[in-house]
Amino acid sequence: MQFPKLTPLQSRIVVSLAASLIVIVFYLSLSSPHFAYAVETDSIAPKDPNRPPLLGLQDRLGFTERYSWDDDEVEQNYEPEFAELERGISELAPKSQNLNNNTPGKRSIQVGDGPHYWVFQNETLWGTQAPGIKRLRSPLVDITDWGTFQNSTEQQNSPEGTRGVYVSLSVCDQPSSTSGTPNDAPPQLELYISFSNPEPGPGNSNYSVPVDAGFGSSTLNASAAIYFAVLAPPSSNFNGKYSYELAVSIDAPYASYVDTTFLNVLDSDTNATLLETNVTANVTGPLNNTEYQQWMDGTPPFSLFALKNDSAIWGIHKSFCGLKNHAQIKGDPTDQQPSSVNMSMTDRAGGRPKEQFYIQNLNGSSAYLAIPAIDGTSNQSGGGAVGGGGLLWAPTSFRTKSDYNCRVIFNLPFCSEVAYAVPSNQHQAFADLVKWYDGEAQPLYVNFSNSLQQIPCNATSSAQYSLARNCTDCASAYRNWLCAVLIPRCEDFSSPSKLFKPRNIDKSFINGTKPSADLNPIFTHGNNSISYLTSLSSRYLPIDAFASPGPYKEVLPCADMCYELVRSCPASLGFACPLLGKGLELSYGKPDPSNKTNVTCNWLGDPDKMSLGVRRGQSLVLLTIACATALFVGYLA
Repeated sequence: MQFPKLTPLQSRIVVSLAASLIVIVFYLSLSSPHFAYAVETDSIAPKDPNRPPLLGLQDRLGFTERYSWDDDEVEQNYEPEFAELERGISELAPKSQNLNNNTPGKRSIQVGDGPHYWVFQNETLWGTQAPGIKRLRSPLVDITDWGTFQNSTEQQNSPEGTRGVYVSLSVCDQPSSTSGTPNDAPPQLELYISFSNPEPGPGNSNYSVPVDAGFGSSTLNASAAIYFAVLAPPSSNFNGKYSYELAVSIDAPYASYVDTTFLNVLDSDTNATLLETNVTANVTGPLNNTEYQQWMDGTPPFSLFALKNDSAIWGIHKSFCGLKNHAQIKGDPTDQQPSSVNMSMTDRAGGRPKEQFYIQNLNGSSAYLAIPAIDGTSNQSGGGAVGGGGLLWAPTSFRTKSDYNCRVIFNLPFCSEVAYAVPSNQHQAFADLVKWYDGEAQPLYVNFSNSLQQIPCNATSSAQYSLARNCTDCASAYRNWLCAVLIPRCEDFSSPSKLFKPRNIDKSFINGTKPSADLNPIFTHGNNSISYLTSLSSRYLPIDAFASPGPYKEVLPCADMCYELVRSCPASLGFACPLLGKGLELSYGKPDPSNKTNVTCNWLGDPDKMSLGVRRGQSLVLLTIACATALFVGYLA
């Protein structure tokens, strides 16, 4: 068939139409939904906080291989077929982990591993501060470096344009020894801080924070993001992991350590010890004192950790989470589970609130460390709480007895100042001892009270028997003296102190043996034969019939207790103390000013009165000498 012959104009029109049709068909082919289907997906995979970035990328790329993932690291358990691609993916994962205010970052790190990088972002630094914390019912007394641990946290004075930041590193677990000496402490973790370098380390950081016994802290001023690095030094003698908590706060230290002791050892027996804190508040009764009632009636605020002195935990004993994980003995007043630590409040020895700890189930003749603590604030602890990481004080050491002839008693209803070991035996129950000793003292006090009622105690001050003392002072002094002489303080017979009085030396120890004849008492003062006779029994004879203790040594009552009784009571009651060289040294002891750590005599009551009594005695002597001198000078004139 012959095509019609077109004119040049018609040819150009046909070509243009054909080209236009081709363009239209091509455009429709690209925009038509009938050629292919695709699932709409997010451009970025949802972030799962429990999976590393690498796993999310693998899912999107369709990889079937997986990593085994724990809290701290990714362990590869396959041989990747796409090594170059794998390296590229891993470079996309962030090297630094974010730290939030008052929320610790928790990780584990192998010996010789690291660094772990962390960052406290600028927006977190300049976030809203929390209100002041309340750790206790009222500020503690007698703590010179309490600082930011008071009830209300006051921000430190920071230069303009900066904010104060509190940093703490707590080691919660540590590697085990491979050297055959399990009590060795591993090397400490290293903490580096920088204001500009995202990867700080030795030689390229602004700060290196010392870490000691599992704890390191620093306070600094910052104006922008802060970068941290945690490293674990290499060691051939240890194997395993450290776990740690790195916390940053703009409010107050998350975890804290006070490098002063806060505990006093009252006494120990073979299987138990009694401790108490320093005075917590400078308040005394009466009971209408609100602050006093808050301390005495509320839940005891302090917890306690105890451990053997040779324990491997010594490497983390300044870390709250370390002690919480590994201390052999733990006492928490909020824990409802049975514990070997009994905690309660007391106002013994001065009438001011203190917390006491009675630790049981200890080993005999063993050295221990006791560490008081506060778990968080008064109402919360842990991550997210200001100061939620715990507060520790320096450890206090104590040692248990070995002879089973002494038993600690306390909380006696009448002799309430008694809180020490008394003559006993291993079969005597605590409650029976408390009831018997207290019951022996009460009837004797009733006789004294009847005599005191004959004194005009309610007369005007000028008509009373003394301008310095009254009947209340007399009654208190007599009660303390009576309880001290009737309830002797007991020490092991093996104690080397020559200040203690041997008792029951003809009795047998628990193993059936008797004291050596060479250990018969020999005193510097007094008649040795009298000393020997008084050492054959207890001071108060009914003790031997009831408690049947073996050989022990008595910590004699302080002579100041006798002097205090004579000073406080009317002369008509006839109290007098024996003289030195004529029986005083056999019945009473005296404090040793050079011995600040060990008990040298037994004192009941306010400890301030013991030193006060000595000073008053010295003052009376000086006053007498001054008066005599004045009279003599007047006579000469």
